[in-house]
Order: sequence, then structure tokens, then C-alpha cells
Amino acid sequence: MSYYEYGKTEEYLLSLLPEYVVPKLAPVLKEAQKFGVPTLSNTGARFLELVTMLKKPKRILEIGTATGYSGLIMLLSCNAKLCTIDFDAAALDRARRNFDDYGVGRRVQILEGDASEIIPLVEGKFDMIFLDGPKGRYYEFLPYLIDLLPSGGVLLCDNVLYSERMTGEREVPKSKQTIADRLAIFIDNVTTDSRLVTSVLPIGDGMSISVKR
Repeated sequence: MSYYEYGKTEEYLLSLLPEYVVPKLAPVLKEAQKFGVPTLSNTGARFLELVTMLKKPKRILEIGTATGYSGLIMLLSCNAKLCTIDFDAAALDRARRNFDDYGVGRRVQILEGDASEIIPLVEGKFDMIFLDGPKGRYYEFLPYLIDLLPSGGVLLCDNVLYSERMTGEREVPKSKQTIADRLAIFIDNVTTDSRLVTSVLPIGDGMSISVKR
């Protein structure tokens, strides 16, 4: 089940992957789909897994917990501690259970609430940050997230191409124009900030990856 509109490139890339890129997490993915909770595409899941394995972070910040699928991908790929933020109490209840079921609950700190209020209060540095929250707020979060990264830290952001709307391949409906405008601000900021080296990739719904200088 897909929550996004994919073009031919993504469809081809998806065809190269198995139905479940992390087979042991199939129950978590099925649960999310059952309750209508958006999840990473298979290409996005594989990329997140690869980045985590390469970076080997010790401390991860995630914005957008949902039912714990992306958090589990990262936790099962390294020995890091995860701090994850979400406002959806029902989804977080499932995430807590999933983290415990997979034996990583002790490595997780869940912060429930509005990310725009929580992120400015987060302390310390994070080797890796995964941003998968409200797209229209990415540009607001970015300055805080850059400050939370040490030199060499990785910032990975999902959904940045908005189902090909940002590239002009699909029209932006009036109801989505504000989100697209705000994403454009984010993309401009994340690709031009002198503190970051950034690439935007056509993976899933679009992903950007940045390394802090």
C-alpha cells in the first residue's frame, strides 16, 4: 500500500527490492498500513538502513515516530540510543510496544508533543537526525537541527520532493500550495547553508541528506 504517487524511476527502483526490505519488521509495517499510518517507501527504508550502517551513530534524533518502523530500522542497524518525537498518542502507544517487542525499548526516549515546541528544548548533540514530520514545518526546524549536529553529523530528511510536485512533474493543487512553498524554502536553505554539504535524491517521496562541515 502506498501513500505517495511514484514516477517511473521510483517504480523501477522499487522493483529491485523485496516486498519487505527488513523482513523481521514486516509485522510493524503491516500494522502501520492497517491503521492508515504513512511509512517510508521501500527505497527510503533501504536508504535509511544503509546510512545508519555507514554512519554508526551513537545518538539519533527522530522527528516523526509513527508506529516505530523507521526508528526500528535505525536501532536494528546500530547500537545507538534514539530520541524520537511525535504528537500522536495512539501511534506512540504502538511504537512503545514495538520497541519493547524488538528488544530495543531501553535505548529509546519518546517525547510526546508538538515538535516545534520540543526541538528547541532538546539538549546535546546527535550523530544522526532523521526528519520525517510535518513537511510544512521543515524550514522552521532546520536551524535548530543544524545546531544539534556535531561536525560530521548526518541530517536525513524524507518527503522533500512531495511526490514530484517540487520538480514540476505533478501539479500542486491549491490546497497543497502552502506546503509546497514552505518545502521550497527548506530545500533552498538546506542546500545553500554553508555549514552543510547536501544532496537531494529522488528516493521514495524525495530525500535530502546533509553532512555538517
